[in-house]
Amino acid sequence: MNIITLMAQLRKFKNDSELTSQRVQELSRQRFSILLEKTYHSSEFYRDFYSAHGIKPKDLPDVAPADLPILDKALVMENFDSLITDKSITRRAVEDFITQDFNPKNRFQGNAIIHTSGSTGVPGIFVYSKDEWNFIVALLTARIKHPMPKAFCRFKLAFIGATIGHFAGATLTADAPRLIYNMKQFSKPEDTEGLIRDMNEFQPDIISGYAGVIHQLALAQLDGRLKIKPKRIQSSGEALSDQMREAVDKAFNLDVVNLYACSESILLGIQKSSQDPFLLFNDWHHIEVVNEDNEVLPEGTPGSLLITPLYRSLQPLIRYRMSDTVALKTTDQPFITLDTFAGRETDALTFVDDEGKGHPLHPFKLVDFFAPGLNKFQFEQTAPNALLARITVADGYSDTKQLAEEQLLDILRKEQLEFVSSSVEVVDSIGLNPKTGKFKLILPFSE
Repeated sequence: MNIITLMAQLRKFKNDSELTSQRVQELSRQRFSILLEKTYHSSEFYRDFYSAHGIKPKDLPDVAPADLPILDKALVMENFDSLITDKSITRRAVEDFITQDFNPKNRFQGNAIIHTSGSTGVPGIFVYSKDEWNFIVALLTARIKHPMPKAFCRFKLAFIGATIGHFAGATLTADAPRLIYNMKQFSKPEDTEGLIRDMNEFQPDIISGYAGVIHQLALAQLDGRLKIKPKRIQSSGEALSDQMREAVDKAFNLDVVNLYACSESILLGIQKSSQDPFLLFNDWHHIEVVNEDNEVLPEGTPGSLLITPLYRSLQPLIRYRMSDTVALKTTDQPFITLDTFAGRETDALTFVDDEGKGHPLHPFKLVDFFAPGLNKFQFEQTAPNALLARITVADGYSDTKQLAEEQLLDILRKEQLEFVSSSVEVVDSIGLNPKTGKFKLILPFSE
């Protein structure tokens, strides 16, 4: 995004300081009603979905959010073509794009494409129009804490994470205005020594990455291997523990800006410091928490998070179920706050070569796993040097297994794990753990 577009978008947030919790709730409800009306008349899927639940056009003015059925990632992907409001955009075409184009700067018909596997094992493709993407960049700029500007110098921004492909973090940082930021991406956080060397050379002003990687950098700073002076550190994608915060504070004399980011809505909320509440931006999101019977829960009661990004009309997600468990509360802040949060925990894998040496594979490396027609997948380490991917495939796709096999081999090759034997098994379904009732994306080796 260029600086002129950014400044124009920032005008939408010029009255932020005047917001009250009552005004935020009013804005959320008004925007929800507008989105619902527009979506009903522009999305074939939603018309059929709501009609099947007895909701007709005449009912829309009086419908409360809780009256509407809930959808999830699997339902979105199964009905991709009929849900999206631009009929020139199809699932097959977008899948072809993300399997052939790996530059996060590039767009599909002018739209930003965000691909995710996440910890649910269900691949997701989320499409943002140009206006929607510009909006989210402006929202991040308006509501994050910025370091003091440098005279006649750009901020050095270091992004640590998956950099090749259309993933949220890489796409967002790749779009940082070049007039303000000198951005460099670091794609191998597992190579700690290499990362430390490159960071010492780059001397970033701003660091953005997974909490675990930032913690490792803090430990390296404390033991003298890393010698940098960042002015802001921001974390997303993993839970940030108190121990991690304390290490960062001690190493850099900085508090971590903790972002609640997801592919479905790039910036859902923010915690600016450990002393601040974790705010959810419910002026631009309708946020609910429900129990196992999909009943809305009162504040303070943990349950499944539902979001409706109120600025997204190209691929609207109305009452969309996330895989996070949260509880909410109202404070003296204009926005609703997170009372408790239980994110997803994913196991790392360690493969053992013929010499008995262990080679770790970080879970985030598996976000590259994708093939057209892939509905759901799960990884299992079946031996010290063997990896199995179970997949389910959408109807009408004949080459998904072959492409998935090639993808898995490519991931292992990139991570120098060629000694690992890999295989892909097509199954009818991938169930939940019968003991916990939960899905596990990664099953470690168990002798």
